[in-house]
Amino acid sequence: MIWQLKPSAPKEFIAQFPEYNPVVLELLSRRGINTQEKIDEFFNPDYEGDLHDPFLMLGMAEAVKRITKAIENKEKIAIFGDYDADGVCGSVLLQATLAELGADISGGIYVPDRVKDGYGLNQEAIKKMKKEGVGLMLTVDCGISEKADIDFANSLGLEVVVTDHHQPGKSLPKAEAIVNPWQKKDKYPFKELAGVGVAFKLAQALIGSSKKTKPGWEKWLLDLVALGTVADCMPLLGENRTLVRYGLIVLAQTQRMGLQELMKVARLNPIYEIEKLKTNLDTYSLGFVLAPRLNAAGRIDHADLAVDLLLTQDRGEAAAMAKKINDHNGRRQKITEDIVKEIERRIAGDLNNEKKPVLFASDPNWSPGVIGLVAGKIADRHNRPAFIFSSASQGQPTHLRGSARSVPAFNLIEAISACAELLAEYGGHIGAAGLELEAKNLAAFEEKINQIACQKLKGIDLTPVLEVDAELKPADIDWKLFDNLEKFEPFGKNNERPLWLIKNLEVAGVRVVGNGSKHLKLELKSEQLPKKTFKAIGFGLAGNGNADLAFGDKIDIVCEIIVDEWNGTRNLQLKIVDLKQLK
Repeated sequence: MIWQLKPSAPKEFIAQFPEYNPVVLELLSRRGINTQEKIDEFFNPDYEGDLHDPFLMLGMAEAVKRITKAIENKEKIAIFGDYDADGVCGSVLLQATLAELGADISGGIYVPDRVKDGYGLNQEAIKKMKKEGVGLMLTVDCGISEKADIDFANSLGLEVVVTDHHQPGKSLPKAEAIVNPWQKKDKYPFKELAGVGVAFKLAQALIGSSKKTKPGWEKWLLDLVALGTVADCMPLLGENRTLVRYGLIVLAQTQRMGLQELMKVARLNPIYEIEKLKTNLDTYSLGFVLAPRLNAAGRIDHADLAVDLLLTQDRGEAAAMAKKINDHNGRRQKITEDIVKEIERRIAGDLNNEKKPVLFASDPNWSPGVIGLVAGKIADRHNRPAFIFSSASQGQPTHLRGSARSVPAFNLIEAISACAELLAEYGGHIGAAGLELEAKNLAAFEEKINQIACQKLKGIDLTPVLEVDAELKPADIDWKLFDNLEKFEPFGKNNERPLWLIKNLEVAGVRVVGNGSKHLKLELKSEQLPKKTFKAIGFGLAGNGNADLAFGDKIDIVCEIIVDEWNGTRNLQLKIVDLKQLK
């Protein structure tokens, strides 16, 4: 792995703000936070001051008008949401808002089956809604590209309001209103909202326009906003940062029994310090603990389970559903691990084949619900594009459904588009995509994709790169620095936890720990501070000869600075991401 230091901040920027630690200014500069106004907003997110007027979003006024009409006329409203954590949270959020405003929500929430239906709207669901007397359908996290399905709904007399955050195509569906900040003429100041974020802006607008509820009631929806935003890997800057910061505080006090019980089974113990406006929950709690469990419902079973968990007001039901979802997540992890191991065995012979820079694996017996996760793990592990295929929907026994993940140097959707004649359908973006094809076309598709990749990746070094924020001297590591770094939370996309390079450390203690002896626990010293010992942990780093480290060996490390809490004491610890032994 190549270690690459990020460019330094401009000297004039460092000089402009002498009151800040230069290390802090380096981090701010790389996040595009380069004015006093931006710095104040970043370090002191303010719910009242930093959220934008929802009516600045194109289509918002029309959406509020149509939904308000439906509420007043007691029209039955239904919500169609995506099956992932973002779509599920957004759907529940919108239904809670409609219920608070007195709407007829008996149309319920519909989320498709990941395997049988695939992503987005489908005509069977639309027919069912119409048959059940639904007059207005709201979409969440989908709909912007589904013109044919919305035309079909219109033909049945079922009107549609679209809320989505995906990129629109060249032409838009004929809906009653479209709320999506990526529309060409939209002037909303912040574009990077998740699907749940767009749904929240609609909720804000509806509540602000109504006299049926107290102003500010929508703040209690922020637990769902934070969860969906982090789950969908949206940038944690600007408005998203404010939403997630306050959402974590709401989550620590959530009234949703389903989330309370899910946190219990996931061994999260939320604490809220009201005087400090702080909680022990963080984006790791959202992105690596709660979101994978909500997503596991749709990967292993049906996302209805996640919807029901978030809606239930019965403690016993909540506990039972949380346990079931937790079990599904364990099963999802095991299935994913087993498939990854099998693929590693299969592709071993292709890893050094220059004519096959793209990794392919296929098996109709693999679970379609996890192949996206598998593709991501294979692509990350080998820093190569990866395509993983399993069986398609039950109605297409001769088809295969695939998930693909890529590396920055290879535009995935561009390459797939060049093979359109071999595909039944496809969609996605530069780094991730989904596709379906007839099984008989798989070999031809693999050959063509690899031909394209050989051209596009020619001369490009695919050795994984680890971007490092800055080099630290051991003397720089203290509680003052840590307190400054804490101000950057919540961490997430485009605001990642900083990585530091520390050179020429001496091993003063080493042992292998953890289940399977995978982790490396070190004590490290520096010539600069001969009386000080730094404790360090390297998760998963005991392999590759690192376990042979001995007393007195010299190493360079890339690490995070974390807190190790044990028996009521707090100590700074280095969390090693990578290390190199010095000769």
